[in-house]
Parts: sequence; structure tokens; C-alpha cells
Amino acid sequence: MKAAVFEDVKKILYREDYPDPIPGDNDVILKVHYCGICGSDVTNFKFKMYQVPLIMGHEFTGEVVEIGTNIDDVKIGDKACGINVKLDLSKKKLDGMGIFKDGGFAEFVKVPRKYLFHIPNNVSTKEALMVESFANAARGVRLSKIDQNEKVVIIGGGNIGLCFLKYILNEKSPKYIVIVEPHEYLRNMAKKMGASEAFPPNKSKIKKYFKENGSPTFIFDCAGNEKSILLAIDLVERGGTILLEGVYKGSVAFPMFLINSKEVTITGVLGHDYEDINLALNFFSQKNVDANEHITQIVPLNEIQNAFEKFLEPGERKFVKIGIKI
Repeated sequence: MKAAVFEDVKKILYREDYPDPIPGDNDVILKVHYCGICGSDVTNFKFKMYQVPLIMGHEFTGEVVEIGTNIDDVKIGDKACGINVKLDLSKKKLDGMGIFKDGGFAEFVKVPRKYLFHIPNNVSTKEALMVESFANAARGVRLSKIDQNEKVVIIGGGNIGLCFLKYILNEKSPKYIVIVEPHEYLRNMAKKMGASEAFPPNKSKIKKYFKENGSPTFIFDCAGNEKSILLAIDLVERGGTILLEGVYKGSVAFPMFLINSKEVTITGVLGHDYEDINLALNFFSQKNVDANEHITQIVPLNEIQNAFEKFLEPGERKFVKIGIKI
């Protein structure tokens, strides 16, 4: 089969002779239509965090072409997506597709039944490649315990930050929702998608807005670095909540007295569970989002190396989500 095999740092090899997957009794084989490039895929591309060789890709959609003998609730031809559900990294058996086992940057992928989700009839397989991203937003919003009519800031206006933007606008009707993002293209996309305002990470401009509109009660940090968490602690209203969606690497020096004095709640989040994925599927079936706003580029599988390299290019970023078409 055709496959894109991650072999080493910044090296993905396109092949047309990779062995087809063989399903177990509790697996299905999905013929992949689309697979999205996730930020964690890019991090692995840069640093080789997983063992190699590996077919990456954990945001994939397609149609069922083969079914294991123990499965009776799936039919050949069903539209479906494969999504890893709340991986437990403490377990000895690590079965995350595209992370520990071959994933969706290939013509076919073996999907355990527990990770297979039917795509609603009124949602295309292209649109559904965004479901996993929105499941992250659904979980973050749920764990934050955000209420209606809050003042919201999202730090980081990339794919996940913009998913949070659309989800919160639809589900929570905030007083305002502001994006903090260094790239002008992404700030413009945020305003197009409904953000009240979008700023570069410039404290004076941001604080001028809050002086007129009130400090944020909820901040969703979708950037995941020391500057973003320190900015969040500085900006949040007394008694406010910060949710850490971005994945931090290493240690961060916290201004502990400021956290105490402002009585800040900090909540961490990683991944999503069945409830979050089903919330995201319902979000799409209700047509609450235009996936084409998020999917700004579709690249064929044989050009995947170039697609990954776009994330490493210096200067202005001019895309939101890159999808790979198989």
C-alpha cells in the first residue's frame, strides 16, 4: 500500500510497497480518505520522540473495508474516523495509532473497534478530519467549568486555539473572546471566525482593551510555553481560571505569590474521552462549524515531506490546518 513512513528527524519517506495491515478479531481496516497534521506530529518530526519506523497520523477519516470477526455493529462502506481515546501512558500496552502503532498517513490503517467512530451522514470525510481537534476543545471547555457570558482570552491562534474559539462562541456566548497570537494571518482568521479582537502578544495593547472591557475571567492557553502561561497569570482577573491546553515541555517558573494573591485556578488537560468525541461529532452534525475555514490546505500523500516542512519555515505562518489526502 501507499504510506508515508517517518524514519528519522525531519525525514518522512513516501512508499508504495508498505505491507497492508491485517485486522485482529476486534479491529477494522479503514481505507483512509484524509488525515490531518497535528502539532504533536510536527514535534515528533522535529525531535523524534517515538520509535521508528512509524506511520504517523492520528486524525484520519475514511471508509470501512474489512471487519474483525468479533465486530457486529460496523458495516463495509461505513464512513468512520479513527481517534485515540484518552491514552493512558502508564500502561505497559501502548496502542495509540500514529504514536506507538502505525496511523493514518497511509492508504489503509488498522483501527481497534474502541477507537472507531461513525461519521454522521451529513458530514463528509473531509470535514470530519477536524473532529479530533474539536474533541480537544470540547474537553477543555468542559473541564474549565466555564459558564455563559464570560470574558475569555485564548492564547495561541493556531488550529486548536481557533477550534476553542468556534466551540466557545457557539456553546457559551461570551461577553467577549480575544485571541492573542503572533502571526497576523492567524489573527485575521480569528476575527473572520468571530473573535471580538485579536492582538499580537503585546501587553500594552492587550491591557488597554481590558481596561475598557474588563479583565478576562477565563484564559485558555493553547500555546504551551513559559511566556504564554506567565502572560495568562498576569492578565487573568482575580479569581479567574486558566486552562492549560498547550503541552508544556520541561519546567516553568511560576510567580507563586501572584497565583495566591489573585486566587487563580489552573487546570490541566490532555486528550479527550468518549464524551468529548461524541460532543464534537454532534457539533459537526448540527452544522455549528464550517470545517473549510480551518482546513486551509490539502496536500497529496506523496508531498507530505514538504507539508511538514511548512511548519518549520521562518516568518509569517499563512495556514491553519493542513490535511493530507490519501
